Amino acid sequence: MAEKNSKDLSTHEIFELIRKVMLDPTRVAIWFEVLRKPGITAKELMNVILIQKTAMYYHLKLLEERSIIKIKRSEGLKHYYILLNFFDLFQVDKKEIEGKEREFRIFSLLIANSLMQREINQLSMMSENQFKESEKTPVNKIGMWFCTKEKLEMIKQEFAALWNKIKDVDEKEDTQESIINADFTFFWGLADFT
Repeated sequence: MAEKNSKDLSTHEIFELIRKVMLDPTRVAIWFEVLRKPGITAKELMNVILIQKTAMYYHLKLLEERSIIKIKRSEGLKHYYILLNFFDLFQVDKKEIEGKEREFRIFSLLIANSLMQREINQLSMMSENQFKESEKTPVNKIGMWFCTKEKLEMIKQEFAALWNKIKDVDEKEDTQESIINADFTFFWGLADFT
């Protein structure tokens, strides 16, 4: 099967893949880890996601068959890479998403869920000593902050301005790189429960 990437597919085809394949939290977690760490092995994925070998290979095979990930063999190991970057959907015209908002929202939440699940898994596997040591260094942290509706609105506006500045820098550099390809040290975002 010829390799396809997100630029070879229409938005409709990408949403069909999301609807049929990517509304599963385990597959989203696998996809996101492969995106974060290109060349990751199944064993490394199992350590991060904490699922059984049989389940891992079932999901990896499905993602490969649907041309969402690809395999490269090296030194007897399979290394996984992204073929289809769903983050491209965040840059398409809003009209292309009309009628697919529900799937788009679910997929976005599953990405956030996979980040949280990864952190929960890592924290649950730490010994008490490892945890105490991690508190001394700026390792991955996730926290919650509660505030008034007014403060949240102010922060949202400031975050939107920062994000626009980041996009402007990318455009001026004429780069195809995306912030999502960077290794994450801190995960943070806003959740509006109103």
